Formats: sequence, structure tokens, C-alpha cells
Amino acid sequence: MDNQLFMVRDLRNNPNGSTLEIWKLLDYSSGNWSLSHQTDLSGQVATNLCEPQIVRVIGSVGSCRSVKKIVIATSKRMIDEKFETKVHSYDPRCKVLETILSVTEAHTSRITSTPSSRFGLFEESLAALRKTDREIALSSTLAKATKEILLRLPAKSVIQTKLVCKQWLSLTESPSFIQSYLEHKNMDKRPKVMLVGKGTGQSGFSFAPLNRCLPEDHRHIALLDTKMVCSKPCHGLNLISTEEKDYLYNPCTGFHKVYCNQAQAQAEQHAFAVGNKNVGLGFDLLTCEQFLVEIFYKLKDFESRQYNLTCELWRCKSGGYAQNYLVPPLPVNDMPPAYLEGMLYWMSEPRLGQRYERAIISFDIATNAFGVVPCPPCIAMWNRSCHWHAFVVELEGVLCAVLADPIGNNLDIWKIKHGEWGRAYKVHLEAWPDYSLETNVVVPLAVDPVDGRILLNTGKKLGLYDPVERTIQNLCSLDGAVACSKDQQSAGELNRMGSEIRPLVPMLYEENLACYPRVDKTRWM
Repeated sequence: MDNQLFMVRDLRNNPNGSTLEIWKLLDYSSGNWSLSHQTDLSGQVATNLCEPQIVRVIGSVGSCRSVKKIVIATSKRMIDEKFETKVHSYDPRCKVLETILSVTEAHTSRITSTPSSRFGLFEESLAALRKTDREIALSSTLAKATKEILLRLPAKSVIQTKLVCKQWLSLTESPSFIQSYLEHKNMDKRPKVMLVGKGTGQSGFSFAPLNRCLPEDHRHIALLDTKMVCSKPCHGLNLISTEEKDYLYNPCTGFHKVYCNQAQAQAEQHAFAVGNKNVGLGFDLLTCEQFLVEIFYKLKDFESRQYNLTCELWRCKSGGYAQNYLVPPLPVNDMPPAYLEGMLYWMSEPRLGQRYERAIISFDIATNAFGVVPCPPCIAMWNRSCHWHAFVVELEGVLCAVLADPIGNNLDIWKIKHGEWGRAYKVHLEAWPDYSLETNVVVPLAVDPVDGRILLNTGKKLGLYDPVERTIQNLCSLDGAVACSKDQQSAGELNRMGSEIRPLVPMLYEENLACYPRVDKTRWM
């Protein structure tokens, strides 16, 4: 009992006092024992424990906060080859014996002695009776040493090691190693930025980690010829959306899947909107699978406040419909959603529909259900003459609502905890014209857990804002890369691109090995 060795002493026939003693071994080397429990077999206890021929203690039950009860099984011979077996729980504190189960057994063959009780305790678990061959191989000393080495390699190098031998293939594809790799590479929790450019061949995009020390190292990446919006990492994978397609990417390994759609082009928008769609990447915590939630506007008229939108849910693994004809309770604005713990969140569009105030639309991926979350009062208020912009983001694992004031040139960031809203940060941008809210949409991407600085993205500039000093450290100028590339490329090369050159796009990522089985064909929406 309790992972310790006990011994039961049956003294029911003792003339000096009928008892049942339970002794605990204190020390294996010395063999010292201590009396742990002594059950006085009198009254009701005597009736149930003295009459049976066999009494066996099979364990104890209870939590550390309550007194544990002793579980006792008994067996008693009855008439006509019948035997009565019972299971009791005994409370040592109250000295109360309670019968849990009573069963009468009949035996066809003649039995001279009373059979022992066949009851026993068990606990629910998924533990295997024995280790599989794969588990045995992965638990060897050589496999453990190999694992420690592979954990320190870049993700692309780990993928290449799968070709070395079957043992390494089995190791790198095991769920335990993939989880260990994710935890090891991201244990500092600091935001990691990847710059996304145009890809070559079958790869739609190219990626290069942003080096804070050498901000010009990204000049070798091919610039984009189409507008795109990137999501934050969702369990290792990122969503890259263009007007015609959505891409599920692991930028560390190059794994990607393509999801074609029929979105319509729109007039030039800010850096975080593309076409007439609003797409979010979420994760079902029950099935452990990514999902795409795609909202398309078929009608959006701010003058009449009329709108018509559709919503579809897609499984990323199979590429098939998970749910169709979902209807959000409110129209959503053109900013990307925020993902948090199995939920996606959008800010509503107060210029459409019957509601003249802002609210947050939630979507539970596991239940496919929409909901509405109230905003902080200062963000919920809206009128036609107000040019303030609002959206939602995830910062430090918490849902945040952001109000952008272009007149005061500041971001008011609120966070919700335990159902209550409170101000988290105030970002002052009046001294930084490159981050002016009059000409830019500025999105806080992450908070550095080491120094508390906030990573800001305008689509053209990327910088770290210090809330104490109210200063910004520029990490890179993405629009400067366009001018640099134009200087390096010939006029013929620029003309062959056939479209406007666009700057590189920054994207947060997690170094990991996440992927899905590949399929031959892309799916059409």
C-alpha cells in the first residue's frame, strides 16, 4: 500500500483480544517494522470480519487530504457448495466498516477448502504491458546520446538525418522527440522573427531568420510580387494568406500545404488585410489538428451598413471540409484574428450591421460555436466621426484588445484575465514618425519576456518599443529593402516581374519539426 511493503497479522482467534494488525516495513536493510493499523474486531466489525474463513487486505484508497480507508476482501463458505465473497472499506479514524460489494459464488465441483477472494484493486492508465521494439530502441544509451545531439541541430539538419538509418528515422519521427525539440529550441520564450520573401521552384516562399546584429543580411532574399499576410505560430505551423491561396508552412523545415480559394481582389488595403477574406489558423485541443477558419465578404456596404459574409472550416491535415455555412453573430473587421487555447477571436466591424459598438467575436474550434465577448468600454464606443482603429492580438498568452488613436498617436492595449479587462500597456508613438498611426497600422506582435519590450510591426518597419523609456529600437526597414533590390536588379528583370515589388514580410515563428502527411492535389474551396 502507498508504494510501501506491509504485513497483515491475523489475530482474530486471539483469546486476549480479537484484532487485525497491519505492520509497515520501515527499513529494508535493518528489517525494522512498525504497527501502522490495529483493527478492533468487535461489534459490527466482528460480524463481518470474524465469521469469514479468509480475510485479505488488498490495499487502501483515499487522497492525501483525507484519511485513507483500508480495503479488505473476505470469503465465507455457505451451504450447497456456495461461497460468499465481500469487499469492505474500513475507516481507521471512525472505526467504521462499510460493505462495498457482495457476491455469492456457486461451484459445480466439490471444494474442500474455502477459495480465496478474487478481488483486487486497479488504476486506469494507458501504460502498455511491455515496451514496444521502438520504445526499447529509443531507450538505449546510444539513442539517448543521439537524441541530445539532434536536439541541438537546426530543424532542416534534423530532417536530413532521417536518411542516415532507420533508427534515426524512428527517433526523429517519434512524438516524444518532436515535443522535446520544440521545448528545447523555444525554452527562452523570446520572440523569433523570420523574413518571408518570394520562393523558387515548387516552394512558394523563402525564409531567412532576422539577425538583429546584421539587419542588412536579408538583402539576398527575393522580394515578393504579391501581397501576403502571415499569422503567428500555432503549434509550430504558420498561415500565409494571399488573395488566391492560403499556405500552411513550417518555415524551419520547408514543409507546406497549399489551400486554394476563390477570394476577390479588393482596393489597396493596409499591410494586414488581403482581398475580401479574413482567415485564421487555430488548433483543436481534442484532436490535436490545425484548422483554417475562413470568412469571405460577398457584400460590404458602409453607406447602407449592409453586408453578406460566409464562413467555412477546413481541416489542415486532410484538406477537407469540417463545417460549412457557419454564420458569425457579428461582422468582423479586416484585421487578422488572434488564436488562444483552442479559440479564435476577431474584432467586430461597427460600420456594418445593426450594432453601433464594438465587440469581440469568439470561435471555439472544438465545438464549432461562435460567441461574443464584450470589449473594454473605451474600445466598445464608436461613432462615424471617430477614426480610431481597434483589433485583437495575443500577448504573453493572454487575449488583448488594442485601440489605435491616430490623433494622440498611441496604442491603448487592454488584456482580459478571469473575465475582467485591465490596461496592460500604453504605447506612445508621437516621437516616432515611421510608426505614426496617421499613416500606418501598427500591430504589437509580442512582448520580450527578458526586458519587457514590445515588438511592433507596421508592414514597413519592425522595431522594439521600450514602455519605460518610450523609445524604439529599429530592427529592420523592410521598405528599404525594395529600394536596395531595385538598385541591384536590371530594368529587364524588374519588368519581367510584371507586378509591383513588395517588401519582405516579417513573421514570428517557433523552431520545430511539425508537419502533416503530404497530399498530391490541392483542395479547392
